Amino acid sequence: MTVAPLRESPLLLRFSLFVLAAAIADFLFGAVFITVLMGRGVDPWLLGTVLAAANLVGLVIEAPSGALGDRYGHRRLMVVGLTLWGAGFVVFGLADTFAPTALGLGLWAVGYHLYSGTPTALVVNRIGSRDRAARIARTVRYGQVAGRSGGVLGAASVMVAGAWMPADPLVAAGGVLLVLLAALGPVCFPPSPGQPGRRVLAIVVESASLVAGARFLPLVALVASMAVGTALLVVSWQPMLVAAYGDDVRLNGLMLLVMTAALVAGALCARFADRRDPRRWGPAFAALVGAPVVLAAHGSVPLPVGLVASELLIGLTGVLMGVWQQTMFTDANRNTMFSMLAMVGGVFVAATTLSFGWMWELFGMVRTTTVLASVGVLLAGASAVLARFVPESAGPAEGSEPAPEAEERNG
Repeated sequence: MTVAPLRESPLLLRFSLFVLAAAIADFLFGAVFITVLMGRGVDPWLLGTVLAAANLVGLVIEAPSGALGDRYGHRRLMVVGLTLWGAGFVVFGLADTFAPTALGLGLWAVGYHLYSGTPTALVVNRIGSRDRAARIARTVRYGQVAGRSGGVLGAASVMVAGAWMPADPLVAAGGVLLVLLAALGPVCFPPSPGQPGRRVLAIVVESASLVAGARFLPLVALVASMAVGTALLVVSWQPMLVAAYGDDVRLNGLMLLVMTAALVAGALCARFADRRDPRRWGPAFAALVGAPVVLAAHGSVPLPVGLVASELLIGLTGVLMGVWQQTMFTDANRNTMFSMLAMVGGVFVAATTLSFGWMWELFGMVRTTTVLASVGVLLAGASAVLARFVPESAGPAEGSEPAPEAEERNG
């Protein structure tokens, strides 16, 4: 049976539009938040510390949040996460001192990590056994293309609105959009009843034991590599852009527009690779993610070229990594296992942002980007080597196939 086209998949269409709208809100924040923090007098060392602290807050929430979704239903958790996430953006955008700024970042971290993984779990868990791998790959690809496209629209909004609106209200507007999405969640997605017979702690322990097993080691290393490479780009592009071209927020929007368009292009290109073994191509592309940033920092390539090239690689590798993850997760623990790997990524994101701030302060941008990109290369190499010695990392986990009644229900 072939996979139905998008126009015949209303749930997938609603999923894609929902992810796109959430990404627009997120990029209203992402385009300007470091510039806003710098404008509020936050020094580089404190910038890295604050961002690392926000990521650590998310780590504390991540694992139990996934289990709460698997236990009580992904839709409920998605609505709560969007509400807190949006409230964090509003508080951050309206803040004028450090304390409410930090509070906004904390709410953002909690809400985002409650939300993360829930829309994909809502769709993937309704996929039957027929052409399951291809349909999972298609869902992941559509979700990431929608998210990247939302980033393009969000960046375009910053570029246009930045001509007449300060950066702070843009962030608050993104928060309002997220709260509206929270209200629309029950309308856009079907109910997800959860698993009343299971305890949250049992779900966490079972998922942790699966992810900590040898078969997940190559994927864990790939997640860590992508976390380092992505975090390096996120925290470095705005300071590098300001140093090169000044602090006009419209330029932030224009640059982010081009960068997120590259993300969309990378995610679209994954359709030519995601049917192949992601264990081979994922680490290979992940190893290259930080290289364009380093070349730009050294002046070997123009800054816009380096940033766009890095984003293209992130978009491509992100789909490959997502397909690898979703084909290995079990339906019963899908959101919790996603959260476990997100915790791994969060640890490396926090370490990268923290070390970036301090290293930038002490050694400058060039050395900092070179060292952190090298860490990403080492982790990607470890993923490739481990994949060769752990052949079972290619297949789905026991229990990943849906029950027969799920196949009958979903067709």
